[in-house]
Amino acid sequence: CARLRAERERERGVSSPRVASPSRLSCAAPMASEIAPRSARGQWPPLWSPKIPTPRSVDDFAKTPLTKLKLSPAAAATSRVLQQGRDQDDARTIARLHRLVARQASLLDDRPRKMHLSGDSVAGHVARDFAASCLLSLAVWRRFGTADFAEALGWLTRTDYAAMVALLPDRAVEAAVEVWRAGRHAAGERTAAQRCARAVEERAWSLGCPAGSADAREAAAELCETELTRSLRRGGSAAAEAALVAARAARANAAGEVAVRIAYERLLNAKHHPLWDLWRKRDSVVAALLDHGTFESVREALRQVRGYGGLDADADREGWDLAFDLTTTTPLSDNEGPVDWCSDYVAWLRRRLA
Repeated sequence: CARLRAERERERGVSSPRVASPSRLSCAAPMASEIAPRSARGQWPPLWSPKIPTPRSVDDFAKTPLTKLKLSPAAAATSRVLQQGRDQDDARTIARLHRLVARQASLLDDRPRKMHLSGDSVAGHVARDFAASCLLSLAVWRRFGTADFAEALGWLTRTDYAAMVALLPDRAVEAAVEVWRAGRHAAGERTAAQRCARAVEERAWSLGCPAGSADAREAAAELCETELTRSLRRGGSAAAEAALVAARAARANAAGEVAVRIAYERLLNAKHHPLWDLWRKRDSVVAALLDHGTFESVREALRQVRGYGGLDADADREGWDLAFDLTTTTPLSDNEGPVDWCSDYVAWLRRRLA
């Protein structure tokens, strides 16, 4: 019967179904049941969910939650100490920058935005000058990323062309070199450009040899041991910090200074000269600060500046951080609360953590 049925189908031109081989089944496209949720009534996952990457460096390792890592108790304690020290360093940096701004704001008669909206031409001019100085001061401070550099450079009282020519790069580089000679980092760790300059600083210290030491390799090993001790005691031992600063300052020499000068100029200017473009477009950012004073308006004005937005992750972070500083650590904004209600800022934070 089966043979007769097959012959009849062959005469009608209908081919019999073929059974696919296991190799063909493995290469076939996935079925809908394979890519759909397990439960027919289940919902699809959200478009964004935090993903913790595998740490590739000490900095990434310290940022990874301890619950996501299989660590021994000793390694977990070490990572927790490093993370707490990094958070404390960031809090100290913000507090020191705020003191620098507050010292200049205390010289004003009123809040800059009220002076700008008062209708008095003299008060409005003072408010605009203060806003421009605050904008460029924070931009240069954050370009390097350390409070030591900000305190060495100081407040930018003038923002005209002659003052900017003297500042970029001569005055700013001299302030950074002064910080490096004292045994402290002038460059931070937030962006890739800052981390490159920071690595040059560490290599420049290792080039020197303190007085009374005959072996340079032995001196470099002692410096590494001092740095490790300071890292493990970060935030809890002033003696370890002082010992590390003294060891670095004793190793500062002319060869290291040449290396850090080149690194500071590269960090300050970059390939697109973001600070100069910010100086050219400072009026639009100042207008956003004084006319509106909102986080969204300041961020939108900074998007028009090269180096403070776009597809580059570090440039986008520079723009968000500068807008955050201008609306939280300065008297230019009337908002006295947090800015985490801004949907764009929250979305940017999620993309950074994803």
